[in-house]
Amino acid sequence: MSCATPGGQCARSAILLLECIEHFIGSVLFSNPEIQLQVCSPGRLGARRSALLAIGFYLGSDTLRRYTLGDLATSFAEHRHYPRGRRLVLYDAEGDFDRNFDWWKESGKHRLVEPQLPFENGRSDLLTGSGSRLDIENINLLATLLVHAQYQGYWSQLGMQFQEEMEALLQRHVLSGLVDAPWVRTDDPESDDDRFFAALQELVAYAFEESVRIKKKRRLFSGWHETPVRSSLEFCRKCSLCFRSIAVS
Repeated sequence: MSCATPGGQCARSAILLLECIEHFIGSVLFSNPEIQLQVCSPGRLGARRSALLAIGFYLGSDTLRRYTLGDLATSFAEHRHYPRGRRLVLYDAEGDFDRNFDWWKESGKHRLVEPQLPFENGRSDLLTGSGSRLDIENINLLATLLVHAQYQGYWSQLGMQFQEEMEALLQRHVLSGLVDAPWVRTDDPESDDDRFFAALQELVAYAFEESVRIKKKRRLFSGWHETPVRSSLEFCRKCSLCFRSIAVS
């Protein structure tokens, strides 16, 4: 599934399309463990911003997930000419790339809308697993901000602000080292699957530990009454608040 143009309208259109497919085939696509959604965004993000896209997706999701490395294998994992490895974030798969989408950029104090994207090729794709509507909205927002920051689009300053806030949030939770892991496969010889998966497992372990801690705290203050935790973890909540504040801006 591709969101080829930045903006909330794209996410809403993608969600509506999937809902129409669900209605037509009579089967659930969202949050279905047997279906893996892949959200594609135009523009190839650098390694660091790819890391922020993957980490932001995981922490902002309404579902806690555990992974095996095999869960992230695709038909392009061991591609003969251009292997992409087993990752959450993948650089573009083979196929045509349509540049004919509006690109907003700043021109002095004015907004200039160009008829084509500023890059001739390249996508940043994210495997959501059994993705939800919120996942699609979050990924579209994050990818838009990060792409504009990288390619000096109209929202480049807002994208840089988000990047700084996200990195500061990770630092406060002693997770800043995760951003340096190879979250996307590059030409770097150290960009191997094992280093990526170790970072992913650290992120997952942290999120689940927070889940247990918050669950115990809720039991203590609600007479041991069970309440669902989902993405209400303190850290994940802060990520979601960060996303919403940036979206309002």
